[in-house]
Amino acid sequence: MNFRLTLILPLLLLTSLAHAIEFREAVSFKLPADQTLTNELWMQARSITLAGTAHEDCFLLADSMGQNPSTNLPTLRLTGVFQADIWGLGETVEMAGAISNNARLAALKTMMITGPVGHNLMAFAPTISLGDQSTIQGSALLAGQDVILSGTIKGNTRVYATKVTLTGKFENDLHVIADEITVMPGTQIKGNFYYQMDGDLVLDSGVLLDGKMIKQELPAPAAPTRTSSTLMIQLTLLCGAIMTGMVFVSLMPGISALSVHKLVESTWRCILFGFITFALIPLLSVFLLFTVAGIPLSAILMLAYVILIYISKIIVGLFVGHLLIRKKSPIPPNLLFPVMALGLIALYAATNLPFPFDIVFWFAITLSGMGALVSAILDRRTPVLVSCSVESGGKPPPIPGTNPPDAG
Repeated sequence: MNFRLTLILPLLLLTSLAHAIEFREAVSFKLPADQTLTNELWMQARSITLAGTAHEDCFLLADSMGQNPSTNLPTLRLTGVFQADIWGLGETVEMAGAISNNARLAALKTMMITGPVGHNLMAFAPTISLGDQSTIQGSALLAGQDVILSGTIKGNTRVYATKVTLTGKFENDLHVIADEITVMPGTQIKGNFYYQMDGDLVLDSGVLLDGKMIKQELPAPAAPTRTSSTLMIQLTLLCGAIMTGMVFVSLMPGISALSVHKLVESTWRCILFGFITFALIPLLSVFLLFTVAGIPLSAILMLAYVILIYISKIIVGLFVGHLLIRKKSPIPPNLLFPVMALGLIALYAATNLPFPFDIVFWFAITLSGMGALVSAILDRRTPVLVSCSVESGGKPPPIPGTNPPDAG
């Protein structure tokens, strides 16, 4: 009971703010330039364009699931004025507006940022481009395959990519990890320049570097003698996940079944809820630390946060195992643990993907599983699993308080 209460408590705190949240779902959504949003907006649509003004946070998902494949790709376009945080996920993301606070954006293909961001920027996409007019007042964290950085970043900058091109102005330390790094003439780096790549990087005379350029050595390949020990560690972690999953599914079969159903029903919606929960609980916990009375609650929230992150792979393991056996009907209770073990084996086998796919894979597992758990806990339709004995011929047991029908 305490374990379940620990999971539900932070979610109840979040739902207490539901009266101030405006949730919409449509095929296409557009906010004209002369309109203003005064409440938080949760939006799911194939195409989202916000050209007006938003006073509160916006959580946006450009989702093509269930749409005609001949239609245009889902696109998230932000050209308005945003006075709070922006959370966005879409096939392609274009940000040409002005964001006063933080921007956390992810794209499945390309991302173009040409407007100012008042605080920090987090961006994840195969192709990321910061235009000449973009200005990031805080720090920037970018991960992808091809990253082009122009404009100005005033805080620390961290880039993880396959190919990085630098042409802008960096007013603090710059950290780059990539296979190929190109620093164009006219680039300004006022802090230190840390980089990791094969070979040495030589700067053009037109590059202005006020700090030091420091090459950080790439991690040395693991010795062949450590292969067996690494495999044993992975097997140990896998066994621990399977044992934890067996306990969790046994204690909460309804939550487990409904979470898998949520993933099957709407994977993108689960990723959106997971994306919100993943970032919102730490922010709420840090806020509570500043109040003496809120310190115990902050500790409980962080404990629940860690539990949600770990249990999320259990739920995704059930989901993947369900897909692998290609069974459309619900998983029978006698096959629940083998299906979960099969899915977890597949997940752990995929953890050896090269960078940055391993990070993207981990985020996909965490966000989808966490979102499914959140959706299931907040859903009042929690099912109860009932197993039937073989002797009864597969018939369900009678409902308590009623008389079973005569055999004759």
